[in-house]
Amino acid sequence: MLRLKNLDLINVAEFLDKAELPPKASRTRTKLNRLLITKIGELNNDERELLEKYGKKDEHGNLIEDNGNFTLVPETAAEFHQEKAALFDEVTSINVDELKDRLGILIYALENSDDKVSGKDAEALDILLDALEAETK
Repeated sequence: MLRLKNLDLINVAEFLDKAELPPKASRTRTKLNRLLITKIGELNNDERELLEKYGKKDEHGNLIEDNGNFTLVPETAAEFHQEKAALFDEVTSINVDELKDRLGILIYALENSDDKVSGKDAEALDILLDALEAETK
């Protein structure tokens, strides 16, 4: 099981999506990214459940949105932020058993790429390589 914090899922998926890789590694990346996107969808659903619990609703029971942001009930906003922070700090497990024999190819390609990385891409690369290396040991 590949283990990543929820808060890292999007950055890792975005980094992987734009990484230029040779064909073999690219195939593994594509399959891994599909798994990451599924986990991101689950995380979005969990966050939506928190909004349903703590968000302000109109007379029809729909969440009130203002400029793309949902309005929270002021009395419980702190609880929402605590639960959201805990959710994003959780470690999620991604079943990569079907990719296990190809993860080394991806690790090698990422470590030996001529692409320069910095900022959040460098952080995403480090987090991803740590998780991949732990999985292949």
